[in-house]
Amino acid sequence: MITKNIRLLQVYMFLTGSVFILPVLVLYYRDVIGLGFREFMIGEAGFATVVILMEVPTGWLSDVWKRTHSLILASLTRAGGFLLLWQADSFAEAFTAQCLLGVSISLMSGTNSALLYDNLLAEKREEEYRKRQGFQHGLTLYAVAGASVLGGFLYQANPQIPMLLTILVSLMALVTSLFMTEPDRQKERMHKHPLADMLVTIRYALHGHAEIAGIILLSSIMFTSTKLIMWAQQPYYLALNIPESWFGILLAGGFVVGGLGGHFGHHLDKHFSSRTILSTLISLIFLIFLMSGLIPGYHIIPLLLLGSFVFGFGKPHVENYINKRVSSARRSTIISTASLMVSLMFIPCSLLMSWVSDHAGIYTALLAQAGILGTVGGTGAMIILLRHNKSSARVNLPK
Repeated sequence: MITKNIRLLQVYMFLTGSVFILPVLVLYYRDVIGLGFREFMIGEAGFATVVILMEVPTGWLSDVWKRTHSLILASLTRAGGFLLLWQADSFAEAFTAQCLLGVSISLMSGTNSALLYDNLLAEKREEEYRKRQGFQHGLTLYAVAGASVLGGFLYQANPQIPMLLTILVSLMALVTSLFMTEPDRQKERMHKHPLADMLVTIRYALHGHAEIAGIILLSSIMFTSTKLIMWAQQPYYLALNIPESWFGILLAGGFVVGGLGGHFGHHLDKHFSSRTILSTLISLIFLIFLMSGLIPGYHIIPLLLLGSFVFGFGKPHVENYINKRVSSARRSTIISTASLMVSLMFIPCSLLMSWVSDHAGIYTALLAQAGILGTVGGTGAMIILLRHNKSSARVNLPK
């Protein structure tokens, strides 16, 4: 049963990663719906708001309900969101579709990694998690890469084809989730109202446990930045007058690099501490924002693609760190709390990026993010971790 579940989960993640419309989504908004980058980023802010509202409740639901049922519901809402976006002809409809996709992401976030860990834990193979989650995460990014190449070319033939293919694989993911089975795991009986129960877990993650709070803060900075880098690529390429047929290929290159980072990243974990790894990744993000804004050009494209590497390598590392320090009863909720913090940070940053891009161009917008996320956020997070390290032995980041 366990091996079957792991394989089905890998297929599921591959299918959910096959978003053919992703490399041309900004173009789809422009050409099909008639909306600009500003409206798109406002929609992304709405997406992030829904994730904020739903992230922890859906993580809590996954902990007290069945994780497989959460994935089934995630597949349904995902297919519904893309169907609505396909039919959209106004900002209101597109905005609603992005919000529905936010519900899907919330249901899936934390649940997929928690389900993998629970499967391995049931067979006392939890030490394999970092390797298997890295491969699973890498597989998802490989799927994004392949879908991006096809989506970019198919868009030139007919803008509707990438969207229809995305809807099709979403329905295939739904079928895959129906065949999964729930492993035996610890469930904690509620002692309070569900909202109070969730708040207890959030308070533990963000205040009561210094190690978990530190890693959540750092991962929020990293993954907010990588998301901004990804969405900034399409207007960046437009500013460089790169043919739109290349968008899918370029995005695919980044996701292949990210997939390799996830797939083989566990080898680096053996040789470097978490503090070294995370500080290096944050420094790389700062460099990407700074250089892409200061000296824009074709030579910066490889640097932009490294944003996917940070995401591909960093996400399994962070989840493995958290999984080793929490029980199955709270695992999905705490991982969802980490994702919640990314969404909280993304909303003001995305709105700022869209406003600056409209008034001063995408290059200046990237420089603004360098100042906010690279300097203020990164420095503040490292200071907090260093203070925790001095005050309590519990907060030492492990090797």
